Amino acid sequence: MNIHEYQAKQLFRDYGIPVPDGFPAFDLEDVKRIMDHEFPEGKVVVKAQVHSGGRGKAGGILLAEDSQEAIKAAQELFGKTLYTKQSGPEGKVVRKLYIEKQTTHDKEYYLSLLIDNKLGKCVFIASKEGGMEIEEVAEKDPEAILRMPVDSDKGVDAKAAMELAEKLGFTGKTAEDFTDLLKKIYALFVQRDCSLIEVNPLSVCEGKPICLDAKVSFDSGALFRQPENVEMRYILEENPLEAEASDDGMSYVSLGGEIGCICNGAGLGMSTMDTINYTGCKPANFLDLGGSVDDVRANKAFKLLIREKGIKGVIINIFGGIARTNLIAKGITEAIMETNYQGPVVCRIEGNGDAEAHEYIASCKGNIYPASSCIEACEKMRELLKEER
Repeated sequence: MNIHEYQAKQLFRDYGIPVPDGFPAFDLEDVKRIMDHEFPEGKVVVKAQVHSGGRGKAGGILLAEDSQEAIKAAQELFGKTLYTKQSGPEGKVVRKLYIEKQTTHDKEYYLSLLIDNKLGKCVFIASKEGGMEIEEVAEKDPEAILRMPVDSDKGVDAKAAMELAEKLGFTGKTAEDFTDLLKKIYALFVQRDCSLIEVNPLSVCEGKPICLDAKVSFDSGALFRQPENVEMRYILEENPLEAEASDDGMSYVSLGGEIGCICNGAGLGMSTMDTINYTGCKPANFLDLGGSVDDVRANKAFKLLIREKGIKGVIINIFGGIARTNLIAKGITEAIMETNYQGPVVCRIEGNGDAEAHEYIASCKGNIYPASSCIEACEKMRELLKEER
């Protein structure tokens, strides 16, 4: 779950992580009030608040020297659609702004904290090349990327942190402050169940590290124990299908292909998408029904899936261990008939209750076909789509 920069910076303040003064604005009246009462001297940065990187290149970050320029910048940004590498073709509409004090700073650096699945640890990523996309830095100069793993039992090691500071060129009190910064970022990461904290750029102002930008993503799987994280959710920034699936206990990701798929379990879902690709088609989505799935959730899943743009057919790949496949089949076949869905649906269903599940499939009046394996289901779908063409 992503949050806006202004929310991330408030979290930073709560943990003592240095950021420039700034305030969110939700309309022009907010901008005028902020300029009159907080920044009467002017010299601010007006920043579009969207869940996407690359705002600067897309014209979403504007400098203003006085109140009039700030209001003009806000008028330009409110309602504007930003198109970035991360926004998708539909772009991101600007509904919120962040008014921040301009900061005179030296060189820009990159810093992030994330989970390295191979190591099974949190890892700090740092570089002297800040202010640009870290992927570009890694591609052009891999040696410019510095890494510092963190032992979860011990936390941030002071010696390793000082070594990272020195590699970045920090010395003396600046290096000490940087070490303290890493400890505070790690505390925020762990205590609030984050999946990513990114500062790009990090800079040094009057000898002290300061976070000029802030990106925080929360682990969606931990939201049940982090009610304060849930309160920061901004559903208008989310894919509506993904948001709806999440509210119903399912995991959904739009992928832009032509074959929809419904599975139970992330691993089965990933392998199904791989097989769809292998047979020459493209998956339209990833949809994991989640635990404790029943006919009601399966029904909702199918109805949600067919709202995805560009879908020409649906593959159902279910293996029932604890899950009762008969309930899943009941929900899906009822959804097919309730929506009068006419596209092809190929079902591979095995496991707990599969005899009754197959009966539901056989009695369904929709354009539905059984399959005994994932590869058979994907090949069958490919042939059906060829026939339609």
